[in-house]
Amino acid sequence: MGAVVLEGVEKSFDGIKVCSQIDLSINKGEFFTFLGPSGCGKTTLLRLIAGFITPQSGAVFIDGNEVTKLPPEKRKVGMVFQNYSLFPYLTVGQNIEYGLTIQKKSARERQKIVELYMDMVGLSGFGGRKVTELSGGEQQRVALARSLAVEPEVLLLDEPLSNLDARLRDKMRSEIKSLQKRLGITTIFVTHDQTEALTLSDRIAVFDKGRVVQVGTPKEIYDTPGNVFVAGFVGDTNLFRVTRSGNTIRLESGIKLNIPSTSGPGNWLSIRPQNIRISAKPIHEPNSFQGRLLEKQLNGVWIDSIIEVGSTVLRVAELNTFEMKGELQPGDNVWVTLPENGLRLLED
Repeated sequence: MGAVVLEGVEKSFDGIKVCSQIDLSINKGEFFTFLGPSGCGKTTLLRLIAGFITPQSGAVFIDGNEVTKLPPEKRKVGMVFQNYSLFPYLTVGQNIEYGLTIQKKSARERQKIVELYMDMVGLSGFGGRKVTELSGGEQQRVALARSLAVEPEVLLLDEPLSNLDARLRDKMRSEIKSLQKRLGITTIFVTHDQTEALTLSDRIAVFDKGRVVQVGTPKEIYDTPGNVFVAGFVGDTNLFRVTRSGNTIRLESGIKLNIPSTSGPGNWLSIRPQNIRISAKPIHEPNSFQGRLLEKQLNGVWIDSIIEVGSTVLRVAELNTFEMKGELQPGDNVWVTLPENGLRLLED
C-alpha cells in the first residue's frame, strides 16, 4: 500500500459533488501533484487528506492506517496553506515552534528543532523577527519550516507559491524540490500552474470537475494526454475535430493528414506548436502545406507564430536562435509540415 491511499472518496457541498469517486495511491517519498483549474476539487481533496473535512463516502489511508475520521492532529501530516496562515503576533521562531509545543516537546528540544529547520530553509538568525517584517518569500519559508518541524509523514502544499512574483516563484520551486528530495518526505502539491506541475512532480493527477481524468509522470501527461481536456490544459496545443479513414484523417476545413498506423481511436487531433515545422521555402514532404504568416511574436526563448492554411489556423512555436532573426514576417507565404509522429488522436 502507498504512503497515501484514497479509495472511492466523495465529497459534496450543498448537494454539489466536489470530489467524485477518487481512487489514488501515492508512493512513499513521492512528489505528487494535484493539477487542475480552479474549482475542480483538488484543494478539497487535500483538506480531506489533512482531516479538516470528512468525506461522505470512501476511505483515506496514511502509511497503511485508515485515518478517514481521525482529527488532523492525529494524522501525522503537515500543511502549508496558500496564504501561509502564520500567526502575526508571534516571532518567526515562535511560529515554527507552535506545533512542537502542542506535541509537548521540552524547551531544549524545541529550540534545537527550530534552529535546525530555520537553517534548512535559509532563515538562520531570523528567529526573533516578527513575521510581519518578512517578505513573501521569507514568510513562505517560515510556513514550510513550521510544517516540517513536527516531522510529518506527509507534507501537503496548497498552492504555496501563488502569492509570489514570477522570479521568486521559480527560485522557491527549486528550493522546495531540493528540500523534499533531501528529506525524502511524501509530498502532495496542489496547483493550477502547469509549469509548476511539470517541473516539480514525480507524478501528476489531472483533475476536471471533481474527477481524476489522468495520472502519470510529467512526460506521460504532456506527451500522451488521455483526452482533449488534458491536452488543452497541460501545455499549448492545436486541437481540431477530425474524421478518420484508415491511416488518413480529415479536418473540418478539408485538410487531409497521414497518421501513424499505430494511432489509437479519437475524433480530435492534437499537435503541439513546437512540433510543427515552418519554412520560407517549399517543402515536398507528407503533411506539408503552403500558408500565410498572420502574426509573429517574440517571447524570449520562443518565437510564436500564427499561420493560416486555407481556413485552418495553426499556432507554431520555434526556438529563438540567432539563425531565426528576421527570416519570416507577417504577410509572407510560408510552408508548414505536421510530422506524423507529432500527431495525437484523442477522445472527448
